[in-house]
Amino acid sequence: MADSYSAMNKSQSWLSNAANIRPSWLKKKGLQRQERADVCVIGSGAGGAVVAKELAEAGLSVIILEAGENHDPSSFGSYEPEMLRRLFWDSGLRCTRDNAIVISQGKGVGGSTVHNLCYAVRPPQVPLYNWGVPEIWPHFAQVEQTLGVTQIQETDVNQLNTVIRRGCEAMGWRGGVQRHNRGECPTCGTQCLFGCPVSKASQSDSTRTGKQSMAVTYIPLALAAGATLYSDCVAEKIRIEKGRVIGVSAQLPSGELYVQSDIVILAAGAINSPQLWLKSRLPNANRRVGKNLHLHPAAFVGGIFNETINGHLGIPQSYYIDQFLDLRRAPDSGYLLMPAFGSQMIVAASLPGFGEDHRGLMERYHHIAALLVLLHDRTDGRVSVDFKGSPDISYRLRRSDKKLLVEGIINAARLLFAAGATEILMPYTQHLPIKTEADLEIIRRRGIVPNDIMLASSHPQGTLRMGENPNRSVVNLSGESHAVKGLFVADASLFPTSIGVPPTLTIAALATHVAHRITESGIV
Repeated sequence: MADSYSAMNKSQSWLSNAANIRPSWLKKKGLQRQERADVCVIGSGAGGAVVAKELAEAGLSVIILEAGENHDPSSFGSYEPEMLRRLFWDSGLRCTRDNAIVISQGKGVGGSTVHNLCYAVRPPQVPLYNWGVPEIWPHFAQVEQTLGVTQIQETDVNQLNTVIRRGCEAMGWRGGVQRHNRGECPTCGTQCLFGCPVSKASQSDSTRTGKQSMAVTYIPLALAAGATLYSDCVAEKIRIEKGRVIGVSAQLPSGELYVQSDIVILAAGAINSPQLWLKSRLPNANRRVGKNLHLHPAAFVGGIFNETINGHLGIPQSYYIDQFLDLRRAPDSGYLLMPAFGSQMIVAASLPGFGEDHRGLMERYHHIAALLVLLHDRTDGRVSVDFKGSPDISYRLRRSDKKLLVEGIINAARLLFAAGATEILMPYTQHLPIKTEADLEIIRRRGIVPNDIMLASSHPQGTLRMGENPNRSVVNLSGESHAVKGLFVADASLFPTSIGVPPTLTIAALATHVAHRITESGIV
């Protein structure tokens, strides 16, 4: 896998053996670039990178289209506005229609795996059986090996996670040190929310360094197997004829590109995949495209401590509490409590108050520990497109989810008090003093009101749900569209329900499953 970035850059050169046959509409538009492949994959994140690698290694010709840039990790800097622009859709400001939930989605080769915090969590088998795809279970081991997933060592548990663990044990709750897809990283900290500058994979686990994103693992393997990657390439329309796909129109900085292919795989994420489907005016007879959106909405709960935490130093997330999530017995509801911290900019945006009040809180930056309450939501929202073809995201928490999220916030605060916090910080606009457990009633009374409390999402899912009933789903259990032959989905859009845990491994395992179904079907 030596010099993988040179390989990726070389892969973006125009092929000399592009197909000579050009559709009549293509000639009229005078497009200058045309490619021919067995498979066109749209997106290069946790799903797209995996399906591209698996199909390329099976001997199919594969072209990957990625809307964002092909990052060189060594170019990742500490100027956060620039990194937000480079690594995230809408510079990190993508929101639901009512601006109540900020949705962080990666843009660039590797997708959201470039900025995520490397939790590598398998779901229990029960949800997979309920979804109808128990056969994907063996794929998890393969994915974990490729991503270099290992158990986080006790010596790598930083002070932030140690404090959270202390509170969990004081409460008598269930939690544990997790696994991650990360190699040695001497400078690990919250800055990796903006990309890991030492990220590098190798054939040997002992020589992996930094975050093992798709950009340094699966993508180089796909390219080594013959796949071609176009970065800075925005897919504009999926083309179909007589009920089956024939290719993809895309926009490059230098002009338009048309990829002719027998198979098109949507792997642009649970917001962009249904957006492109709707923008392309593909069949949507049952009006299910874009529906069933789950967001794993998360609320931040902070605690001020007398001791120094320095939560920005070390592996950001190594421990989490699953006391309130039991996917075996109650697969449809619950929440996780996960350590959380950020750079000074992110923490400043999350803290309540204004002026001197806010400044006083920021002066305690090194003494703050925080939790995210990650909700396993039953609420289903919707992705549609506006008159410009941009995504329009509608999502309002149902009453039962609001109640559960309030419970989670209160329990997070109780844990922080048990760990030694002297005050609880909530991401309300107003700074409300919460200094005893009796004060937690303030949270219960206030509840969850849109735009009163900051909510965030990093795990959109479910908008092109899979299932065998074409009246209730968009694609079948092989990932192929019920309505369009040769059109597949291989990202979190497939999920029939919220998964409840960090979804990277599940997405990758499902993408492996989709790739195997394609090769077994003999479509190409």
